[in-house]
Amino acid sequence: MVARVLVADDDASSRYLLESILSSAGYEVSVAPDGSAALEAARRQPPDLLITDILMPNMDGYALCREWRADPDLADIPLVYYTANYTDPDDERFAVSLGADCFLLKPMDPDALLEAVDTLLELDRSGELSHHTPGTDNETEVLKEYNARLVSKLERQLTELQSANESLTTLVDGTIQAIAKLVEARDPYTSGHQERVADLGAMLAAEMGHDEDFQRGIRMAGLLHDIGKIYVPAEILTKPRRLTEVEFGIVKLHPEVAYDVLSPIEFPWPIADYVYQHHERIDGSGYPLGLAGDDIVMGARILGVADVVEAMSSHRPYKAAIGLEPALAEIEANSGVLYDKDVARACLRLFRVCGYEIPPASNTPLVF
Repeated sequence: MVARVLVADDDASSRYLLESILSSAGYEVSVAPDGSAALEAARRQPPDLLITDILMPNMDGYALCREWRADPDLADIPLVYYTANYTDPDDERFAVSLGADCFLLKPMDPDALLEAVDTLLELDRSGELSHHTPGTDNETEVLKEYNARLVSKLERQLTELQSANESLTTLVDGTIQAIAKLVEARDPYTSGHQERVADLGAMLAAEMGHDEDFQRGIRMAGLLHDIGKIYVPAEILTKPRRLTEVEFGIVKLHPEVAYDVLSPIEFPWPIADYVYQHHERIDGSGYPLGLAGDDIVMGARILGVADVVEAMSSHRPYKAAIGLEPALAEIEANSGVLYDKDVARACLRLFRVCGYEIPPASNTPLVF
């Protein structure tokens, strides 16, 4: 007679893998996405063996085991825990105290897994398997440890998730900085421009009272705001004289190119819009869309001011650096005309009151 095995696991790939391994060995397999569904299926048609995960929605593996051993029709059916999250010796001890017959850790070699299942079923058929049924006299202690186990695992998962997010953040930041360096490698005269705009933009956002998350979005957009210049020929970018109208027209395409590159990426902030609009001006005289006033997103208004101040303070092939004070005078004179009033005020305060200085680039650009 073919043995029937019920698998309870909320992870679809784990269910599929277990079903494939067991089916290939001749077992009749049914699956359930959580403890509640497994209990319902077992009561309709009791299996010969239950293999269950522990951390599942609706009803977890611990609660399923308690219900399983309390049901007269299911109490004598072997129950196996197969888990990747509960790996401490205390987890196994607690699982066995609830009535588990076997405690296995994912992932297992398929042959080892089948051997464990075969052995358990053979012991059950021969009457040599003794099922532990927990008593009710220590119910309070069981519930306390049950809650402690769950809280412990949730805390561990939160810690692991935080660590993974930090690692991913570091990876993303490094990638974006590398992209910025690749763009600047084509124009050594603007080395560090995007990095300096990013720092100034983030400081402006902070001075205006925006939270750290918004500041981080501005910093990321600053590092990427000139990515569209990858489209502009290097001989135009490094030309040691004022650009012709045609050449400047090519340069003015860079926000649109950047938008096409960045818009498919699902950033936590509207990075593509910040970059697309950073040359727009409050009176509508900017490019490429001719937006005005509040139609320009705040992130772009901040980047626009940061970009102007940094560009006027730095050397370009076609002009010497004008200097910081003339750059601030430009922002002050055109506050509410070209530049957002709140951003302009924050910029003047940041430099003249707070003593902010635009930092040098962290390192040299890439050279090919």
